[in-house]
Amino acid sequence: MRLRSRGPVTTYFAAPWIDTPQERTEAAALFHTWGRSWHPFVLPGRYTHLEVRKGGENGMARWQLDRLWREDVPALLFAWEGGPLELRYDCAGRARGLGLVHHAFDSGEPLDIDVTGTERGTVRLGGPGYVWVHSSPAGDWTLKVA
Repeated sequence: MRLRSRGPVTTYFAAPWIDTPQERTEAAALFHTWGRSWHPFVLPGRYTHLEVRKGGENGMARWQLDRLWREDVPALLFAWEGGPLELRYDCAGRARGLGLVHHAFDSGEPLDIDVTGTERGTVRLGGPGYVWVHSSPAGDWTLKVA
């Protein structure tokens, strides 16, 4: 899926819910952000609803939510179906480095892997899930099995 705000200074977050006759549970926010840019994310399959809320006093509470089809998902979002995995990354001279988020299939909870500020290194995924890779600023990077 992807989400964006209609206001340039609106801070907001997206929180998934399970709302069935048997259960009503809110999970931790998938992400916090601001501005009009599109933000792709994975809504784990066990959730039935998504709630978007303002994160502060400024801005408007208007959002646009789209579903991304499998063929439209950017190359930097992929699924890992194996066990624990170690990945080696290289950010090709970008001083601010990469950010990686691992969403486990079983729990759906995101595990942020903070590599911001580094240009090269390794990260370990605990098991299967979706992996979202983004660089700041956008640029050349590689990610390989270590």
